[in-house]
Amino acid sequence: MKRIIALMMLLALLLGLLPVSASIYDPGAGTMYIKTENGKSVNMREQAGTDAKVIITIPYGKSVMVYSDFVGGQWSHVQYGMFNGFVMNQFLTDRQPKPFTPPTPKPTPRPTATPSPEQRRANEINAARKLGIVPEGMKSEGLCTWTDLHNLLTNVVRLKTKNPEAQRAHYYLTKEEYAASGAGAQYDMVLRGVAAAELYGALLDMGDPNPELNHTNDPYIADMADIQVAQQYAGRTAPYDANDWRTKDLTSMVLTVLDHTDIQNGQAVMELDGEHNFYPTHPLTREEAILAAARLYNSWTTYVGTVVVTHSRQANLRGGPSMKDAIVGKADPGASYPVIAVEKGGWYKVLLPDGKSAHISGSMVAYSQQ
Repeated sequence: MKRIIALMMLLALLLGLLPVSASIYDPGAGTMYIKTENGKSVNMREQAGTDAKVIITIPYGKSVMVYSDFVGGQWSHVQYGMFNGFVMNQFLTDRQPKPFTPPTPKPTPRPTATPSPEQRRANEINAARKLGIVPEGMKSEGLCTWTDLHNLLTNVVRLKTKNPEAQRAHYYLTKEEYAASGAGAQYDMVLRGVAAAELYGALLDMGDPNPELNHTNDPYIADMADIQVAQQYAGRTAPYDANDWRTKDLTSMVLTVLDHTDIQNGQAVMELDGEHNFYPTHPLTREEAILAAARLYNSWTTYVGTVVVTHSRQANLRGGPSMKDAIVGKADPGASYPVIAVEKGGWYKVLLPDGKSAHISGSMVAYSQQ
């Protein structure tokens, strides 16, 4: 009897020495596989809970024996080798997964290089050629002649008015007047101050009723006194006549041209240098003439109406016709803007005082058709 008791105690001792994770036979068990979205291993835990101790990690694709006792629909009791514990059901599949292939990383987009001033001007000139502003065969090198500027502005007027037969009607100096003046004809060139006046005339040819834009964005011109010298060279010194736009002060015309900017790129039709000099008595280059003509074409748009801000608070001016577009400015209550286009969704594209464009919501304004 004592021998039997001793054998039973020895058997109990041996059973106690078995690892706690040893397999327990369960006739309802089945084989499943570990599968994760990222190909990583899965933790087997002592209990069904993410705060329980981790027994071992099971690699992706390995098979496990799953017992029939599911825990709360989220965990399963599984056997992996000599270990048994709990694994989350979301990482178990009844089909052996294909070997994990890491996703191909998306290439990092290269930052778009900011074009140099030279490249930007070259791009503008190419665009002007494609549009038909630059006469065929005209080069961008050298000085601009009266004929060069005349042909450029004639093309601008024809494109803007959509009339291929249109002709310029507002000349600051006709070819004969130019030849008789001291404005550069003897050197086969055009002074920048005179060129600004011809650009002003082109605005009138395109039907702009108020090209001055009320001089709301006038820049400082360091050599403004030289504009009067250019006017004297042109021979336009007669007293002002309200019926003859050519008798206007040339300074006002230069400021008007400087006020106009290309609504596509924000560049002024004609530019000042870094020290705010305009150089009105210097010759105009062909490159400057082409850029000025192209920017003039993009600076003025036929208005279809007017909007007035009727809301009691400031209205947002946005870069596009949606609430998702960036805010580019604010419109005060009572502010009025010419409308370039009526957009979908109750938005208006308006012309700002600086010559640029923006969008404003119809809920903030009252619209009057032109």
